[in-house]
This record gives sequence, C-alpha cells and structure tokens, in this order.
Amino acid sequence: MIRILTVAATSFVLLAGAANIASAGTAPNALIAQDTAKPLTLAAAKHQVTDWLNATGHSVLHAGQAEFDRQGNVKVEVDNASGTPYTHVLVHAADGTITDARGRVSGNRG
Repeated sequence: MIRILTVAATSFVLLAGAANIASAGTAPNALIAQDTAKPLTLAAAKHQVTDWLNATGHSVLHAGQAEFDRQGNVKVEVDNASGTPYTHVLVHAADGTITDARGRVSGNRG
C-alpha cells in the first residue's frame, strides 16, 4: 500500500514540475546570447541551463549530462533532486537559446 502511495505522490510531483517547466517560457530570463566568436562548450551550456532553472524558480532541478548534437547544439539533461533524469533541453550554439524537450523556446534570443 505504501509503495502505491509513493508512486502516486511521485507521479503527481513530476507532472506538476512538467507543467511549471512548460510555463517557464513566459518567466523573466537572465540568459546572455552566445558570443559568435566563442564556440559553445558543454560547461557553458550546463551553466546556462542552471541559470535558467534558477531564474524560473526550478532550483530543485539541475543540469546533468550534456552532449553535442550534429549541428553543434548541446543537449542537456535536466535532473531532479535525486539525480534521476527528468527531461532535457537543447542549448542552440548560434544564439544561446534554450529549447525544451517539446521544441518550445524557453530562453531569449538576445
């Protein structure tokens, strides 16, 4: 019985967090556009995602693993407090824009 309640409570928390991330596109953002002279690095992309999460009130979530895609953009996993991957975002190399897993623009274009 306790296991069922734990699973139900965890599911509710994850769904509530997903709704908050989906609405984060309208929140103020402190991202700085990517400098075209400097290439995007994994560390810089993770730092941008961490700043974005903190600015939008998702301080429980944090940037996890990061990897480059074929276009030079960086895919960053967003982990929950226990370190489990929650979702992912894409940091675009050209302008530093952050796009969430559903393709919605979450960061400013500078």
